[in-house]
Amino acid sequence: MKRRIAALGLTAASIAATLIGFAPAANAATPSCTTETRIWQGEFYTDVPSTSGGSTNCVLRVGADNPAVYRLQYTLYSCNGANSLGLDGIYGRETAGAVRIFQEMMHIGVDGTYGPQTRNAMYWVFNSKTQYYCGKI
Repeated sequence: MKRRIAALGLTAASIAATLIGFAPAANAATPSCTTETRIWQGEFYTDVPSTSGGSTNCVLRVGADNPAVYRLQYTLYSCNGANSLGLDGIYGRETAGAVRIFQEMMHIGVDGTYGPQTRNAMYWVFNSKTQYYCGKI
């Protein structure tokens, strides 16, 4: 009887270790941003990084090279204090550094990765036919 209980305990511990060892990180489950989606507020609009399906619940990290990265860079440059950031559409060390600085300023998780929490804290460039402003989505 004791052997069965010990074997069950060992099996349960083994399964738990396997599940914990292979559990994906929270951001790993969030899809990558690959394009941008237009969001309207009255007569003003802004373009926000999104998935090809239009979801803005996505991430950008070092290595990304697409229109979503350019939109993030433009927004960091125009409305969020990254005045020396290059606008090349490549998520490299410079972009990750600008995201980290922004995350520190806003007192949110600092990891240099753009995701939903960073998106919600940012000011975005809103445009109309004749004017623009920086605001929250």
